[in-house]
Amino acid sequence: MAETVLVGVGDVIEVQLTSETVMIEGAHGRRQAEPGHITNRMRLFVKLVEGQEQKFDFEDTELGVRETQRVAVVRGKLKKWPEPMNLILFNLSSGERDCFETGLFPYLSRKPFFGPLWKAGALSLGVVLVFWFVSNFIVRNGEGGMSSTWLAIMFGFLTYPVFWWICGLWDRLTERARYKNARKRFIAEMEARVRAYAPQQEAPAG
Repeated sequence: MAETVLVGVGDVIEVQLTSETVMIEGAHGRRQAEPGHITNRMRLFVKLVEGQEQKFDFEDTELGVRETQRVAVVRGKLKKWPEPMNLILFNLSSGERDCFETGLFPYLSRKPFFGPLWKAGALSLGVVLVFWFVSNFIVRNGEGGMSSTWLAIMFGFLTYPVFWWICGLWDRLTERARYKNARKRFIAEMEARVRAYAPQQEAPAG
């Protein structure tokens, strides 16, 4: 899956705040506000350190940003996404940040390289080899022949669905833990990357 991290750093020249109430279709075709569904939007116009101006849109962020402050916007782009998604917004002037889980979770959630099918296959193959060794050399003193081989293959075939189910369940149970670890590493990496752009604090007089 092709992926790209886009980092934009610059000074805020304008902040626009808007809110939108989600409407639902009520009885007799009348539209009414859906309780508790108000979307707050923030649009930042930023003069990037490279010189050009760019706007960034955010939904439901609680991070306070005002004009003249320096921000860093981390966005992610996946091949299946038509547009980059917001991942992290850093306010480098205040030292605060806001993470956007709607972008972070799909961007950082990775399927294991070896999925349940491959893991189950490897475990079943191990069962075949162990069963064949025990049957052929321990039970039958090396004279098991094709009988031990076919019994081992049959035993491995029967255990494959069980291993498949166990591996699939394990991947689902550990998905959240894998995401939390990936999220922690990614945030730390991005913090280190944008730290150099933070405004220098003036030393107190005297």
